[in-house]
Amino acid sequence: MRIDDWQPDLSLQQGPKFRALANALREAARSGELAPGTRLPPMRELAWRLKVTTGTVARAYQVAAAEGVVESHVGRGSFVAAPPARRPAPQPLLYEALDGGWRAEGLADLRIPQLPDCGQAARIGTQLASIATQMGTAVLDYTPLSSDAECRCAAVAWLQGRQLGALTPDDMVLTHGGQHAITLVMGLCLADQPAKVMAEALTYPGMRHAARLMRAETLPVPLDDEGMIPDALDRTARSSGARLVCLTPSAQNPTLAGMSAERKARIVEVARRHDLQIIEDECYAPSPAATAGPSLRMLAPERVWHVSSFSKIIAAGLRFGMLICPEGMGQAGRIAAQHSHMGLSLPIMALVLRLLESGEAEHIAGEVLTVVEDRRMLALSLLEGLGAVSRHGVPMLWLPVTPPWRSEDLVSRAAQAGVVIRPASDFAAAPGVEPAVDGIRIALNCRMERERLARALAALAQMVRSGPLVGPE
Repeated sequence: MRIDDWQPDLSLQQGPKFRALANALREAARSGELAPGTRLPPMRELAWRLKVTTGTVARAYQVAAAEGVVESHVGRGSFVAAPPARRPAPQPLLYEALDGGWRAEGLADLRIPQLPDCGQAARIGTQLASIATQMGTAVLDYTPLSSDAECRCAAVAWLQGRQLGALTPDDMVLTHGGQHAITLVMGLCLADQPAKVMAEALTYPGMRHAARLMRAETLPVPLDDEGMIPDALDRTARSSGARLVCLTPSAQNPTLAGMSAERKARIVEVARRHDLQIIEDECYAPSPAATAGPSLRMLAPERVWHVSSFSKIIAAGLRFGMLICPEGMGQAGRIAAQHSHMGLSLPIMALVLRLLESGEAEHIAGEVLTVVEDRRMLALSLLEGLGAVSRHGVPMLWLPVTPPWRSEDLVSRAAQAGVVIRPASDFAAAPGVEPAVDGIRIALNCRMERERLARALAALAQMVRSGPLVGPE
């Protein structure tokens, strides 16, 4: 349609006339009635045609421009904007296992860490069967905010070994795993802030996917062998105006970098200078030890959201996470969680409470840690001399890749030899940006037979040492 023939009937639209005109412009652009690039008439001309004031047309053009329907160019006028390119469909966060992981035949899938089977599945099943016989009518109703108080108390006791600072059940929100907690915090923090999230240049892909759900831009911040670089964070915050940063201080995923107390203090200093909110993702944190330094939450309780879960220490399928909110934000966090999913499942809360209060959770975590440490030491021995980085209790390693290898080439060659791993590019905070640090992440599949895992790691080590010119055996 020619713009001269466009005559919207504003009486069919509700609300003020400027809003009615803005709505009519949007509908005409979306339907194709007004093609992209169509030059809109001058405000005075359209006002005369529609029998409205020039101010009404000016406000309508402003609203349409803010919505991306109209583009205005100084000296040229206003034009119907081209529709935005559709975002590509998101990729799944988890891979389907290629061979079941624990079987000796087929590919050795070392892309995602898998916890060992220490009998926890049977124990969880026994507890669930017992809970089922005692389930009352409360399960028929939605869960009020106060219904998880007992479980929060037990979770706080469980976390007492970590240096988290002053902590009460009122500071905690129970979530469906760590990923849910990260998404929840982003929803809270980005509500009235720029839709931008700063993250380590190589980061956990779930963080990037959570930001995408919030329609937020992910800004990569350079990292070194201690994780995020404070000066780089300072520059990024200053230049972008972003007010939310997500990082993994104890066991950076995927590089396994660990922050010293001094590095954490500098990160907090930058955060206070720019009034940043911090998501401290510690789902992969090593088991608490007497020598463990203070967490970011302990150093800056007024701005740190501390995330942990059962997924890496007991069972990922439980989907149970713990979010420690900044001081005074616990109630707001629980209300946001209720708005998100109407509360944690009562059977899951009952199960977790039993595991925690009986000591069974601690027992399972100890058994899992023993197997993980055995596999980690096995991997380090087979990859000796190659610069592999690991952390106590974390079922994965980072292997730096140097020329003549490139991580993508090594991943491709390893797959031909039956070993499936992940390159640095899988963890890039900003898709399409070449990572400054190259390497591969090797996830320890702890349900795979030990001998099969050893053969896969040995084949990978031989390949790295031989170089890209030697084909797989």
